[in-house]
Amino acid sequence: MNWFYETPDVIALPVFVVLFVAGSCGIVLLLRPFVRRQARKAAEWDRVLGYVVGTFGVFFGILLGLVAVSVYTDYSDTHAAALEESSQLSALYRNVASLPEPLSTELQHDLQGYARTVIDGDWPQQRRGELPTASTPDVDQLEKRISSFSPTDGREQAQLTQLLATFDSFVEARRARIDATTLQLPPLFWAVIWVGAIINAVFIACIDVANVRLHLVMAALLAVFIGLVMFVTADMDHPYAGSISVDPGDFVRLLQQWESRA
Repeated sequence: MNWFYETPDVIALPVFVVLFVAGSCGIVLLLRPFVRRQARKAAEWDRVLGYVVGTFGVFFGILLGLVAVSVYTDYSDTHAAALEESSQLSALYRNVASLPEPLSTELQHDLQGYARTVIDGDWPQQRRGELPTASTPDVDQLEKRISSFSPTDGREQAQLTQLLATFDSFVEARRARIDATTLQLPPLFWAVIWVGAIINAVFIACIDVANVRLHLVMAALLAVFIGLVMFVTADMDHPYAGSISVDPGDFVRLLQQWESRA
């Protein structure tokens, strides 16, 4: 599915909706002769069809709504994880500023290097759906430098304790950001959604409408809406890919703030 997320929305969205509408209208034209022959008892046909369409519409609408909410929740949680990691990184930067030299400057440079690696290394991997590994050596380097600090008095011991606590929080936030790379709906969910969309198109085709143009307009309008919902849901399904995705903006702004202070 990388092609889907790599294609600009100005191309992917119209193509997706047009194909979706074309498929729905094609089903209408295909089934219309059969429906016209079978729907001789219009009252009974409409009564049965109305009951089935109403029941199906409720369940299909609930399914689409729940899936959309679930995908948006994953997107929001992913953004929160990235924001939390950048916040913990900022707290680390402030904590190491009070350490003795040259350790303080070295750790600040390491933190700046980590932020650059996340932006230039981790995020491209995450966009491809790969678990990021580019920043792992930077984290190991930070841990080694922090471990090399030997307090000489009670004040420095308190600084080290606070620094270790912040580093642990940073590592936890980083793990949450990395774990979000694999967030996506199970394939079975998408199979059910597509089957539901096809069934919906079939039910619309089963409506006995004398005017074929009116029938096609009804099918097309409903297909446009369902297609838009499915497209947006699919675009947000991978939090780091697509146009509706979490970007490294929090880290970019943090790095710019550090560089402006320097």
